[in-house]
Amino acid sequence: MDAKFPPEASDRISLIGIKKTCGYRLGHLGKYPASHKLMGEPESLARSAGMRELLAEVRQCQAMIFYLQRDYESSERIFRLILNDAEQIGGWYFRATALWGIGKNLMIQGHHEAALPWLEESLALFERAGAHLSVATVWGEMAVCYLGFGDDRKSLELLENALEANRGAGTVHNYLVALANIGNVYLHRGHYLTAIDYYRRALELAREIKDPVSISKWSHNIRLAYARLRESVDRLGSGTA
Repeated sequence: MDAKFPPEASDRISLIGIKKTCGYRLGHLGKYPASHKLMGEPESLARSAGMRELLAEVRQCQAMIFYLQRDYESSERIFRLILNDAEQIGGWYFRATALWGIGKNLMIQGHHEAALPWLEESLALFERAGAHLSVATVWGEMAVCYLGFGDDRKSLELLENALEANRGAGTVHNYLVALANIGNVYLHRGHYLTAIDYYRRALELAREIKDPVSISKWSHNIRLAYARLRESVDRLGSGTA
């Protein structure tokens, strides 16, 4: 992608917004070096102009691209920068999303006990603000933590709530993530065919919206579930189950 921008833009806010959006889209296409390079421009513009809210918005995008890239250390570092700035910006939004982002990065690395307090604090802020879709997103992260604790009932309850909220709102990406995470619960339970069904439904939606990261993840999970199923059948056949 070779986007052309005006060399001198009087409307700095619009220029920051355009570059941020283009950089974010590049990241979602898996073009990480190009994404980071382009995203650095609106970050510099917002910082030099002292536009704290715009800077926080750009950093949110940067943090999520690092997360997709599996650079969790960089992602968490940027969310912590947003959390620091949130005190001066005021309001609930940037604080809540920064808390969620820190918890999300801890969660994905398997630090479930450390992640849960961050997620719970963000959940409380989102609930007080009536931000229902953000609440559903945090439910999904918390569900992963509870599954990590071995509490698959609590995990499934949270995921089913998140699934219903995203179905009603028509948020396809969040809906497919909830589907896949429910598949993870059934994989944990050893219900491999049910897990595969959920993964396939998530994969189908990921292909519809052309999300390469999700396509890769859920394809991997389908292969994993089939491998576990074969191992289970083999154990039964050898009489060791």
